Amino acid sequence: MSDRAESSGVAFWGDMDDDDAIHHYRTLINTIDNGIYRLDAEDRLVSVNDVIVEITGYTREELLGEHVSVLFGGNNATIEQEIDRLRTNVSDQSESLDLTMETAEDEQVRCEIRVNVLNASDTVQGTVGIVRKVDERKQTATETTEATFRRLFENVPGNYLVVQPDDYEIVAVSDAYLDATMTDRAEILGKTLFEIFPNNPEDPTEGVENLRKSLERVGETREADVMSVTHYPIPDRGSDGDEFEDRWWSPTNSPVFTTTGEIDYIVHSVEDVTPIVEEFLADGEDELLQELETADSQLASDIVLRGQELLQQAKQEAYEQLRESEERFRALVTTTSDVVFSTNADWTEMHNLEGSDFLVDTDEQGPSWIEKYIPPEDQPRVQKTIDEAIRTESSFELEHRIVDKDDTVAWVVSRATPLLDENGEITRWLGAANDVTERVERERYLEDAKERLEAAAQAGAVGTWEWNIPNDQMVTGASFAKKYGIDPEAATEGVSFDQFLSAIHDDDRERIKRKVEDAIESGEEYKAEYRVWNNDGELRWVVARGHIEYDDTGTPVSFPGALADITERKQFERRLEKSNERLEQFAYAASHDLQEPLRMVSSYLQLIENRYKDDLDDDAEEFLGYAIDGADRMRDMIEELLKYSRVDRQGDPVESIDLNAILEDVLEDLHVQIAESDAEVTVEDLPCLEGDASQLRQLFQNLLDNAITYSGDEPPQIHVSAGRRNNNWMISVDDKGIGIDPKDQDRIFTVFNRLHNQEAYEGTGIGLALCQRIVERHGGEIWVDSEPGEGATFSFTL
Repeated sequence: MSDRAESSGVAFWGDMDDDDAIHHYRTLINTIDNGIYRLDAEDRLVSVNDVIVEITGYTREELLGEHVSVLFGGNNATIEQEIDRLRTNVSDQSESLDLTMETAEDEQVRCEIRVNVLNASDTVQGTVGIVRKVDERKQTATETTEATFRRLFENVPGNYLVVQPDDYEIVAVSDAYLDATMTDRAEILGKTLFEIFPNNPEDPTEGVENLRKSLERVGETREADVMSVTHYPIPDRGSDGDEFEDRWWSPTNSPVFTTTGEIDYIVHSVEDVTPIVEEFLADGEDELLQELETADSQLASDIVLRGQELLQQAKQEAYEQLRESEERFRALVTTTSDVVFSTNADWTEMHNLEGSDFLVDTDEQGPSWIEKYIPPEDQPRVQKTIDEAIRTESSFELEHRIVDKDDTVAWVVSRATPLLDENGEITRWLGAANDVTERVERERYLEDAKERLEAAAQAGAVGTWEWNIPNDQMVTGASFAKKYGIDPEAATEGVSFDQFLSAIHDDDRERIKRKVEDAIESGEEYKAEYRVWNNDGELRWVVARGHIEYDDTGTPVSFPGALADITERKQFERRLEKSNERLEQFAYAASHDLQEPLRMVSSYLQLIENRYKDDLDDDAEEFLGYAIDGADRMRDMIEELLKYSRVDRQGDPVESIDLNAILEDVLEDLHVQIAESDAEVTVEDLPCLEGDASQLRQLFQNLLDNAITYSGDEPPQIHVSAGRRNNNWMISVDDKGIGIDPKDQDRIFTVFNRLHNQEAYEGTGIGLALCQRIVERHGGEIWVDSEPGEGATFSFTL
């Protein structure tokens, strides 16, 4: 403080009288964001500001005169301890306490408390407390946890340091290691191991080289490497590094892996066995130095055992120190954890020690804590992790769910470390847990959002939806809502499913409702096309895609999906359909109108043949025969063309049919042709499916007729079979006939495109084109596999 400031005698409020100053002080206190309370010498509330009233929900009259425990409940003991400490030594600085306040509604409010004593003439008159609500952590959990574990590592009762795997840069070191090597943390952090501990140039040993080889073996084998007793002098820090102190060590180097399996760090631990080596040397064992350099030396093993015995006492003392510092450890962990807990050796009992009480203590007479407070779906994973930690006597960290004290399910990250007795047996576990429910739910929300965006991209969507099924809340974007004629603001908050259903066209509504119910019941992907009335009263075609999500019990909880407007596509399809109808009507009319003059030509030709047959010479009879045959073939072609044009327009309704019965009727119709050709037809069991019976009968008849016709010189051998192809049935008709050249296999399904002339094989050139049209009407495809002289297999899907 400057001399000018110290010399000022002006009071904070200037020259105003005491009443005005007190009024100003009260005004100032009530305008501060933090809560302020004052206690008398008996720890009773004599004053609280407006913030305390607002936080607790009590009136000022309800608080004044009450003991401070009315504010802090179970945490009252911590407040009293801090007050007693400050009263004992009023010069001590107050410490920030992380506690919870209890409101009038029995709710817990996380707060940071700082206490100060009031004294006058060396007499303590009371205390003042400053309260600040903790809305956010002062630092991220990752930063806090890292700092906490660094401090824990530094206080571990053992000689450890942590180095990078490549350049062996030192990143962390325990206090015990610093003491053993006479080094300073600030001096060695950030430097490499061999910069800090180089070889003694005047007495070079293999210490540096042996240690480097061990670290390299860890990087190569990815396993811990236990070195033999190593002679490794270290610089004497009191001599500016020019002199070295003779030391013997028993080192171990262990890898630490990242979550992806990469070596993240190497932990270098050592035991100083110099006293034992010196004892051996004092006994005159001059060959000791050479034997110690041998990795499998029995003497080295003896030294290690002797060293362990020598250090046992130090370990026992460290264990006692650990017990004495347990309370300090708890305070340390609670700065980064919501709760500190303790369990017995086998984790059947749990006790909440510090912090929030969302972990419930177990009843020693009832089921174990895991059985009672871990959801059944997580129990195997949690139990397996704990069993492995017990077996290896090692710490662990695990994310899992718990049933908290309010019987609600929360997500936590639990970390626990075993406490060992002097015999190395686990006596209990000390752990900490953080409530990460908010983070997990946020991650799930982001994952759901990602899925909705992916579904939107796949559908070319104008919007996405998410239906919370238990609460019947449909949440959508503005574009989606407008398609259904629903207020966009209401849709972003969530409206009922029935509101969206009511916008669907009357003729489509029940069908869509059934499809949604079927998807919820079956869990299959949902896809539907239907019409909706939008905000402008227009009828639009949309396609919707989505899927159902279930909780661990199999109950449907969410239905996300995406919507696309396909009105333009539907309009194009309708125009195309009308165009096809007109073309079919034209083909039908043209074919039908051709039959009448053709019948007249055929009739008059037959009349000439019958009436003037005796008057015609041989050439005339031949010419007349050609004309009659041409007229007959023309009539057959027109009839086939009529059948082709009627496939879509005059087909029978699709219904459930048995293909075995269809094929049996076809074989009966072809009975004479089969008998005359001495054909052999074998049939496998065929399926029942949806189809047009008359058209499928025509399909089989054309294929079997072709198989008989193009059998060649040998009696026809025909086999009909059925099998599955993806989600369709595949039917095949196989023959041993003349076959088809691969280059001609696409031509045979074209109207009037024949591979043989009329003299070789009769036909109209429409039969296979008609087969293709029938198969396409049934949503399938038809093809042929064949080689000349090897027969042909016609296959089609339905």
